[in-house]
Amino acid sequence: MISINPYEIILQIINFGILYLLLKKFLAGPLSALLTNRANMIKHNIESAEVNKRKADELLSEQKEALKSAQIEAQAIRKKAEDAASKELSAIVDEGKESAKKLIEQAQKDIELQSNNARKQLLKDVGDLAIKVVRKFVSTEVDEKDKKASIDKLVEQVSDK
Repeated sequence: MISINPYEIILQIINFGILYLLLKKFLAGPLSALLTNRANMIKHNIESAEVNKRKADELLSEQKEALKSAQIEAQAIRKKAEDAASKELSAIVDEGKESAKKLIEQAQKDIELQSNNARKQLLKDVGDLAIKVVRKFVSTEVDEKDKKASIDKLVEQVSDK
């Protein structure tokens, strides 16, 4: 038969109580503290991650704004440079046209001067040639003074035409 020994039951209850207290003190307390610390650390890390995410989002938006601002500034600088280059090109072209105009005017003056000199020389040569022809036909001697007067007269007549 089964016998129930109250002394053993009391001893088992005491053993169970001692085991419970030992487990609570050496296992449950540190484990509970460890889990509490771990939970607090996770909570802190989550909060820190959220703060860091907000900061990162703010920095990202600031960087996007700075990039847009830099692009706008770059476009403005580029526009100014293009305008300055255009003005400089216009100035260079105008200066080149003015220089070409002056060169053309100077060349025309030189051509006119050379043309006048050539005409005078040609008239002088034609006058000399005419006198030689007249001498041959007339066979008379013409002195230098008459020669000069005849040449001048011929030059005047030819230049009037």
